[in-house]
Amino acid sequence: MKQYLLLLFTILLFANLSLRSETILFKSGEKIEGSVLAQDKDSVTIKLADGNTKVYPKTSIQKVLYGRKTDTAALKKEPQPSEKEKKLREEKELAEKQKQEAEELKAKEDKLKKREEQLSNAKRHYLEGSLGVGSGENQMELRPFFQTIQFAGLLFGGGQTELQTTPYKTKNHSFTPRLFYAWNRFTFEIRGTEANGNYNVSGFQTLAFGGGGGSSTSTERTSNALFGHGDTKFQKVSSRIGFTPYPHPFFDFQIVAGVERIWTRSNHEVDSIGAFTSTGVNPNRISYRESSHSLKGYSVGIGYEWKFWDRFTLQGQILHLDMQGPSSFQNNEFSFDASPFKYRPFGLDYQWKSTGTEVNVKFSTKIKGDVSFFLEASNMVLKNKLGSGYISENDGGGGNSDPSQILVKVYVPQILIPMLLDSKTILTYVQVGANYRFNF
Repeated sequence: MKQYLLLLFTILLFANLSLRSETILFKSGEKIEGSVLAQDKDSVTIKLADGNTKVYPKTSIQKVLYGRKTDTAALKKEPQPSEKEKKLREEKELAEKQKQEAEELKAKEDKLKKREEQLSNAKRHYLEGSLGVGSGENQMELRPFFQTIQFAGLLFGGGQTELQTTPYKTKNHSFTPRLFYAWNRFTFEIRGTEANGNYNVSGFQTLAFGGGGGSSTSTERTSNALFGHGDTKFQKVSSRIGFTPYPHPFFDFQIVAGVERIWTRSNHEVDSIGAFTSTGVNPNRISYRESSHSLKGYSVGIGYEWKFWDRFTLQGQILHLDMQGPSSFQNNEFSFDASPFKYRPFGLDYQWKSTGTEVNVKFSTKIKGDVSFFLEASNMVLKNKLGSGYISENDGGGGNSDPSQILVKVYVPQILIPMLLDSKTILTYVQVGANYRFNF
């Protein structure tokens, strides 16, 4: 009886081992049989049928079959497709590839065709003339420059100084004629602006009288009130060439460069009126002043033109200006402290270096045919740096009354200009006008 029980136990043990046998299928198609002893997230430890233990990475294992030994027929590889099926699959893949290439080629041809249409629509050949009128402000360099010279006289003990309360910026009325020629990617523009203004002078003048003529020996001082009026003329001429790197029928972007010229001129009369001094000196005097300033240089920047809704156009330019040139100021003063009067002339002659920006924005709308109306705004600001020059004086035609002051006359303005004011030349305006285009 004991022998039968031992035989039954042995049979059940081998049957259990057979049930616990696993089959491991690898992605390469290989398979092995064994028992899984342990596993983690990266590997599996397997005891093979021959008793050896090996560790396999999970990335190489396709499937683990638990249970009885897998029937050999069931573990066979999937049947390979026939030659006919392979051929059909290859033909299908080739057809899909050809279809994709055809779609890409069509998209490329459509893009090229669209670009050719854009280039055709962007072609232009016309001459446009325009005239605008409006108003704005301008500032000439020599008025604040003269005021700085007066500060120098006040600080360094001169017998006469003049402090004006008149603003440096002057209201003006302006007009701008313009010719614009376009030929496909290239444009040529010439435009000129003239701005004229008037202003009233106000302020006060300090005077010193004495035996030596200087502040150290003067015996009495007095102050006069200033009255007067003046007129200004600001002229600017620009000739610019533009090039369009990427033509487009609705938005045109250009690189712009050109030559710039500026002329400014002013004439004014300043009356200095006050009461007689205690010694009977008449402090009243009249000054006639003329100033001129010319600059020449170049401009570089960008321009744009945006057409929308068939009849509207927005144009503009953003430019950097680099210019230089001379200035001249002549003051002819007639004073009545001597009989019949005393004539005192002096002048300022300096060279300037000017850099800054100019921004133009123009909005146009078609009215009928090739006629359009526009509204344009422009702002030019040049910052001036004082260069070489000299303050000339002539007291009664006798030359420089005090040769020791030569260094002061040459260098004091160069020091005081940056300290006392931000030296600028400015022209701003808003204009309305009309365009007429000649298409070729």
